[in-house]
Amino acid sequence: MGIMDFRVHEFYELKGETRCGICCCSCTWFVLFILFVCSFQQVDRLNAGLLRNGLTGEVNLESSYDPGRYLVGFWNEFLQFPTTLNTIEFADEAVEAGVQKLGKLRSRDKDGKQIWLDVSVQYKIKKEQLPDIYRDMTKLYEDVYISELRGALQRITNDFTIDEAWRDYASVQIRMHNICKEVLAPRYADCWGLQLWGIRLQAEYENQLVRTQVRKQAEQTAVARQVQTEYRQKTEVLLAEYVANVTVIEQKGQADRQRIERDAVSTARSALVTAQGDVYKLVRDLVMINATDSQAEQVMTGSQLAQYQRILMLKGKASSNFEFMH
Repeated sequence: MGIMDFRVHEFYELKGETRCGICCCSCTWFVLFILFVCSFQQVDRLNAGLLRNGLTGEVNLESSYDPGRYLVGFWNEFLQFPTTLNTIEFADEAVEAGVQKLGKLRSRDKDGKQIWLDVSVQYKIKKEQLPDIYRDMTKLYEDVYISELRGALQRITNDFTIDEAWRDYASVQIRMHNICKEVLAPRYADCWGLQLWGIRLQAEYENQLVRTQVRKQAEQTAVARQVQTEYRQKTEVLLAEYVANVTVIEQKGQADRQRIERDAVSTARSALVTAQGDVYKLVRDLVMINATDSQAEQVMTGSQLAQYQRILMLKGKASSNFEFMH
């Protein structure tokens, strides 16, 4: 008979030692179950983890763990590191959640003018080198990145004058991005992006710089307008030449057309006259006139040929008006 076959009153009638043994066994199994469940630890999504002994505090630096659940024992836990893009922002504006507020980057340019820069940096740690990150910087790696970046960016601003950032902003940003890569690469991170989105000077220098830039832009605008005027004048001269050439070509073409037409008409008329002459000559030679029976056949005279021609012309007309004179 098993335990489940006991009735309640029978269970209570058991001896105290038996009841105590059953309770201890149940509690032991319950504790073991809880410990087994607690032995599973999780590395969250978009993170990588290092295993740490919760009793001794020792961190296993032999390998890192990807997101997932692992049976590592209830006495162990994971130190988690984000593997997504992280932001470091040197600015006074409000920052997004999880980003430290550091304030503007303060430095001096090549001429010694004091400047304040708004800079945003995006970086990503190399999860395969997570043990090295913890060995060198523990969980304070971002503070190390901030310190190193602040010093490197302050030094690079000493290499150019502030007006260069106005005139050649893209080049300045590329140089700062390259410095960011050089700083983070030995510290097991990739500098994914850098944006220089704000530059401030002391008021007197900034006003002077604005006036200088406005004057330079006005000069560049005047030069551009002058160049545009010169090109426009050259274009108008070329256009006038083209128009004149077109007029000459058109006039020559019309003259050639009229000459060709006149030559064609003259040639046609000449050919017509020649053909008519040949026809009349043929008729005069072939058509014989018998004056009387006693006379021999004679060739047509000129007057007879002209009369013959008039008769042919009248024959070719469908209707004609005649005036008959007696």
